[in-house]
Order: sequence, then structure tokens, then C-alpha cells
Amino acid sequence: MSNAPSQTRERLRLLAMILALVIGGLLIAQLWTQPLSQDSLTAAGRGVLFVLLALGLMGTRRLSVVLTALLCSVSLTDLLSVDHTLHFSDALELLTLLLCGGLLLIPAHASVPQDTAS
Repeated sequence: MSNAPSQTRERLRLLAMILALVIGGLLIAQLWTQPLSQDSLTAAGRGVLFVLLALGLMGTRRLSVVLTALLCSVSLTDLLSVDHTLHFSDALELLTLLLCGGLLLIPAHASVPQDTAS
């Protein structure tokens, strides 16, 4: 029965990895739709970081989850600004931030109750 929480955590990590990979691909693909500027190159650089963090999310350590959440939280300031045009990647980053926050709140290992009546 203790295997179910670890499978859920593993599936959520897999979903976070796929989202990070999609976000990275979308941010890099914007280079073909926008003129080259400092902003578009910065977004593409963030896309490369998302792809690298997706590789880290394949593992089991929490550092990649923390780094992904931090990278997603950068877009929160852009979402609050008035002159920012909303992109699909912004919504995915918000979803990934919530997912990574949930993964960080889940305990790393389920505690096994010990029988004291032996």
C-alpha cells in the first residue's frame, strides 16, 4: 500500500518533466516567430534552461524540482505587469510552478507505521 504514494509522486514528476520540456521548446521556438532582440534571446536562453531542468526531473532528487519552481516563478512578475502579452508558455509555467510546489510539499518518503504490540 505504501507503493501508491511513490507512484503518484513519480507520475507528477513525469508530468512536470513533460511540461518543462514543452515550455523549453516553446520558448526556443519563439526565435523563429520574433525578430532577434535581447528579449527574444533571453527567452530562448530560459528555454534551454527548461530543457536542461527537464533532464534533471527524470531523476529522484528534489533539487531539480526546486530549480524548476524558481525558474517558473520568474514569469510571475511578467504576468503582473500591464504591458505584457500573455503567451501559452506563461500559462504552462504557472501550472508547472503549482505542480512543483505540490511536489515539494509531499513528503519524500512515506512513513511506515510500526507495530508496537509485539
